[in-house]
Amino acid sequence: MTNVDNPSLYNNGQMILRVGDDGNVFNLSSLKDFERSLVSHCFAIKFVREGIERYTINDQSYTVTSGSYLLMNGEKEGKVVIDSNNYVKGMCLNVSNELIADVVATLQAPNTPVSDLDLSDFFYTKHFLENQYQAPHTHLGRKLQEISSCVNNNSFSNDQVNQELFYQLAECLVSDQIQVFKQLQSITTVKAETQRDLCRRVLRGKEFIDSNYPETLTIEQIARMAGMSEYHFFRLFKQMIGKTPYQYILSIRLQHASLLLKSDYSVSDVAITMGFSDIYSFSKAFKKHFGLSPTGYVAAKI
Repeated sequence: MTNVDNPSLYNNGQMILRVGDDGNVFNLSSLKDFERSLVSHCFAIKFVREGIERYTINDQSYTVTSGSYLLMNGEKEGKVVIDSNNYVKGMCLNVSNELIADVVATLQAPNTPVSDLDLSDFFYTKHFLENQYQAPHTHLGRKLQEISSCVNNNSFSNDQVNQELFYQLAECLVSDQIQVFKQLQSITTVKAETQRDLCRRVLRGKEFIDSNYPETLTIEQIARMAGMSEYHFFRLFKQMIGKTPYQYILSIRLQHASLLLKSDYSVSDVAITMGFSDIYSFSKAFKKHFGLSPTGYVAAKI
């Protein structure tokens, strides 16, 4: 990153380069030994490019590894600790409440379901679900990967840290979190903190599926990753996502299968790659989902 305004430098080669104003700020860091309390009055996106950053937010611990990010709003208290032999490279982006409010007002659908909280309360108060996400599985994460790739290639400069960039980040953030809000509200429980904890656990299970869908997955495996009993996870997953875990796994496999078929993979190779037991079971599921057999789908594409 070149021509950075107001860099903040640390000893022993450690550094944080900062661009932006008080509300919308881009921080690029390279740190080995670092500990600091988190002070934020806006939305903070903590993305790790290389290494591990450890956060404690309201007594909840997060180990943020390469390719994942932590999202929180300004209502949270906590600290970050980096203790590594190698430089841990990260990006921290702060997005102002005003910018988020503008995007929320624009994107909020008239039929957004609400119960005790409305969408504004969710975003700007302690009710917001601070959580860790794998970058490839969210709109915001994919945008962060795009920025990180530019930084790695030395093709990102402070000229690109402008209002347009933060509008794109805010739009991705809000788009993701409206879905989380709906999922959170689908969990009926007396205590708000219990609701948030259960939502985090189910989303952890969903991310495990998103990362391992071609493999043979069982409810037992996924529930264990989520730290829940099998039936409790099954029930809440269906409640939040609108599909059973098996239905969700099948839909992801078939969507990726359609992309592979468009890339000229053979039907048998796609069936094996997507974890189907044989071509027959793959073809049957594919036709039921898309209304065409795999060969018919390829022919229609041609």
